[in-house]
Amino acid sequence: MRTRLMASTVVIALAAILVLGVPLGIVQAKRERSSATARLEREADAIAAAVDDRVEAHRAIDPVPLRRFVRAGHGVTITVPGRGTTVIGAHVTGAALRVPSGAAQRVRVVAAAPLGELSERQRHVWFVVAALAAAGILAAVLLALVQARRLARPLERLARTSGRLGTGDFSARAAHSRVPEIDAVAQALDASAVRIARLIGREREFSTNVSHQLRTPLTGLRLRLEELSTLREPALLGEEIERALEQTDRMERTISELLAASRGAGRDLRELALDELVRDHATAWRQMFAKAGRRLTVLAPGRVAAIASAGAVGQALDVLLDNALRHGAGTVVVELEELPAEARISVRDEGRGIPENARLEIFVRGSSLAGGTGVGLSLARALVEADGGQLTLASPQPVRFEIRLRRAGDGASPAQ
Repeated sequence: MRTRLMASTVVIALAAILVLGVPLGIVQAKRERSSATARLEREADAIAAAVDDRVEAHRAIDPVPLRRFVRAGHGVTITVPGRGTTVIGAHVTGAALRVPSGAAQRVRVVAAAPLGELSERQRHVWFVVAALAAAGILAAVLLALVQARRLARPLERLARTSGRLGTGDFSARAAHSRVPEIDAVAQALDASAVRIARLIGREREFSTNVSHQLRTPLTGLRLRLEELSTLREPALLGEEIERALEQTDRMERTISELLAASRGAGRDLRELALDELVRDHATAWRQMFAKAGRRLTVLAPGRVAAIASAGAVGQALDVLLDNALRHGAGTVVVELEELPAEARISVRDEGRGIPENARLEIFVRGSSLAGGTGVGLSLARALVEADGGQLTLASPQPVRFEIRLRRAGDGASPAQ
């Protein structure tokens, strides 16, 4: 780009010189010829005025006092009819510029100068024009260098920024150059980087969430399949196959819900029977608790309904049960309560608890006190809050997590 800009600038400068410089040189050369002619004419007129009176008085022409009218190197020829010719100054021979006097009456006066003198002056004119042309071209080149640098550097920075984006560095931003067109491209590139970073972030978050949330259903499905391998009675086989299919459907719902959340899609909030949801999820988890030698107990009254999405609440409950299984101890109790303004699901165990100063830290994505992934509680809280509810650590010792949701038919928000 820089080479092209410099070349185009030089071409434009040369064109301007041809259009303006050459005619200027021609005009100045003609002016030099006119000036030389005028000087010679003045010399001839001065000599003619000085000798006219002498010729009229029949006196001899003295060339000595007349030399002051003639420049060095010039010559003036005075021709008096019947009396011969007198030369004042140099004897100019060869190519010369000769100009007669227009003021002489009785004599003929001709001033002459070597043509080389005129040629020298004209060459000087063309030299000055050429020097000015060279200075103009040099100035144009310098300006082209400055302009090329001003235009090329922002484009080079844009290229480097694009390269960084191509390698996955979405923090790269294009610098502003105060060139409106380039800045418009830079702003579009920055906006694209932000959008791409968000899309990639959502995809990564989706992958992390799915891998975390599918771990437990896959474990349950594996247990079902292992159980199938030991059964021989058709009735029991059919029952286990049905449960395995339910587990598969649950995984499919989990993927769909997480995919909708990663895309920012609206949730299907409706009246949800929490008692049925809690019992269904507890049934799926009991086999894994039993294999670990622990108990899972559900305390639920009659029908309790809330405004929520089954996928979000179910996944949040799975996270709490998974944490209780992996990091807790003793019996795990899931209790469903119907309060005046909300429905509350609490999950507690008999483990050693959570440090008081880690109440908020455990909900930060990537933070784990027991060597886990640090994804579960952050995801569970985000899912519950997206449904207008709350997920809190009600008690660190013994550990009790609470999911609070707005009751169906109640306009109040979840309790603070």
